[in-house]
Amino acid sequence: MKLALALALAPVASAFFGGAKPAAGRAPVDTTADIGVDPGPIEPTGLFFEDKESLARRRAVEIKHGRIAMTAFIGMMVQELGITFPGSITLDGSVKFADIGTGFAAIENIPKFGLFQIVAFGFIAETAAMPASQYTGGPQNLPGGYDGSAGTIPGGYPFTTQIEDVTARNRALTCELQNGRAAMLGVTGAMIHSQLDSCDHHFFYPITHN
Repeated sequence: MKLALALALAPVASAFFGGAKPAAGRAPVDTTADIGVDPGPIEPTGLFFEDKESLARRRAVEIKHGRIAMTAFIGMMVQELGITFPGSITLDGSVKFADIGTGFAAIENIPKFGLFQIVAFGFIAETAAMPASQYTGGPQNLPGGYDGSAGTIPGGYPFTTQIEDVTARNRALTCELQNGRAAMLGVTGAMIHSQLDSCDHHFFYPITHN
């Protein structure tokens, strides 16, 4: 239960404030006040917060990393429960998904072509589907949103069916941002656990082995 307790007590990181330049033909979006406002005793002033352009980039990167961490954290838990895809990862059936294992050691069990596919997927996501250079986008031109592209996310992200009420939308996006921060801490803790001999190289040893 150590990991769960650490996540519950982890302080929320200071929010990033700032706005990105709106895309051509769009009304500007306010990214300064509502999403992720929980600075605690820290006063968001000074040169760090006055550099609006780089601040917008940091906000977009924080949101993206949080989304990846939330997905990774769920994947780690599923692995620890012994849930895997059925069948084999190779066409000839020589390597089954169940045989890959967990933790960093599992990387050595993935065929080289499988690793190449993972890297290729990340490259396509970073350059075409959700370009790293885009800090705001989507139909509502939100921080961490993307305009998408044909064949990947043609409708953009977040989707047009997203919450229209500004107050409710900002609350939902704030929850996403803070959950992402918690997930980043959780993933880091789980990776550290997996490298400790006393934890038998499991992500969630204190929970799954007590």
